[in-house]
Amino acid sequence: MDEQGRRAGAGTRVRTRAGGRSEDVRRAVGDACLAFLAEGRVEFTTVELAERAGVSRKTIYRWWPTHTDVLVEGLSRHVRQVAPPDTGRWDTDVREFAHRIAAYAADPVEVATAAVMASHRHPEFERLVLDQYTPVREAWQQIVERAVRRGDASSEHSPEGVVNVLVSPLFMAPMMMGRKATDEEIERTVAIVLAATRPCPDTAT
Repeated sequence: MDEQGRRAGAGTRVRTRAGGRSEDVRRAVGDACLAFLAEGRVEFTTVELAERAGVSRKTIYRWWPTHTDVLVEGLSRHVRQVAPPDTGRWDTDVREFAHRIAAYAADPVEVATAAVMASHRHPEFERLVLDQYTPVREAWQQIVERAVRRGDASSEHSPEGVVNVLVSPLFMAPMMMGRKATDEEIERTVAIVLAATRPCPDTAT
């Protein structure tokens, strides 16, 4: 079975046992995986995972038969922490989203994951992370798309480009300065994005 098939299979196995202890086990394994990633450890053993999660190795092998399946479980939980806001206004959406991203970017899991990817020592892990981020980034871009449809934001720039301008400085602060972006830095970034996306009705023909 290829990697995509294994991922789909792992997700199906867990979802069909939703609720109760099954959901508790899934959360425990996902959290344990993220704890290892926060330490910069991509290659941890099933024995270590079972001990940290407080579940049996048999359970892990049954629901997550490969290491990739375990990483998908943890990363899928991590990257979906930032729900895109929908306040009905572009300026408040941008500001709320920026503050959420700043907190997320400073999360130890995110900082360690970025460091692992920057080292290029685990190319398969890099691809896995990028794969998990694809639908998340698409969801983030919907903030811009909604604003354009409402007429709150200019359509001059692509949603992808606007999101990149907004989130990149907020991810850079933890990586380059070892700390979360300050409120002042967040507001400066928000101001830049709002200025760049301000509608220009006078130019309409």
